[in-house]
Amino acid sequence: MSIAYDKYRFIKAERAGAVLTLTMDNPPMNAAAFDLHDELSHIFYDVAQDDCSVVILTGAGKAFSAGGDLHEMLGNTQDPSRQAAMMVRAPHIVHSLLALDVPVIARVNGHAMGLGATIALMSDVAIMNEDAKIGDPHVNVGLSAGDGGAIIWPLLIGYARARHHLLTGDPLTGREAAEIGLIHRAVPLSELDEAVEAYAARLANGATFAIRATKRSINMALRQQAAALVDAHAGIETLTLSSADHREAIEAFLAKRAPAFKGR
Repeated sequence: MSIAYDKYRFIKAERAGAVLTLTMDNPPMNAAAFDLHDELSHIFYDVAQDDCSVVILTGAGKAFSAGGDLHEMLGNTQDPSRQAAMMVRAPHIVHSLLALDVPVIARVNGHAMGLGATIALMSDVAIMNEDAKIGDPHVNVGLSAGDGGAIIWPLLIGYARARHHLLTGDPLTGREAAEIGLIHRAVPLSELDEAVEAYAARLANGATFAIRATKRSINMALRQQAAALVDAHAGIETLTLSSADHREAIEAFLAKRAPAFKGR
């Protein structure tokens, strides 16, 4: 059956035959603020009831999803209950995305940071603008990578490379990400739509029952790891949300100065 997505304000849904495109739309950079975060924790459960054959996940404008909303994050340092409510939702994003039988293509049109990177990397196929950047800079805002990044990065590129990028927050371009196997493919922005649409058509016109079954098989081990770890990782990030370093990092970013971390 087709599902109505009218209740979603920050994710736009559009059907073209058997292909469902979900566009994160929280201008200007599709930051994973509370409301978008909340919708991401629900929408893949709805998609699981839809009759689409392929999902394309992308971002409106120039970004895929470029991290958190710093102004909101600063306000949340004074509201632990809101912080906790967001982190309770984080595991649902991971679980629902990995459990979805329909293949998901991440159309990474622009920067994908933090949760944005996690969502792109936990999609089945990521095709990216070669000049955009992907990274998980949680540590740069005084946080642990608790939204699934610490699970998926090591599995895709090995622990040595993943440790570097997660411990420093250093991003990669789409071109670099493709070269080391973090994503499937990087193309010039002018070729992105053609590449994504061709891949979506190939899956939609394929043996969709077998494709879904194969995705389920591939994701079994990943879902087991997520079930064992993602709630604990979210809990660890919740601890870092209350740290002095986290508040200092946000204040420094907003003031355009270097943060003075104290390690607490």
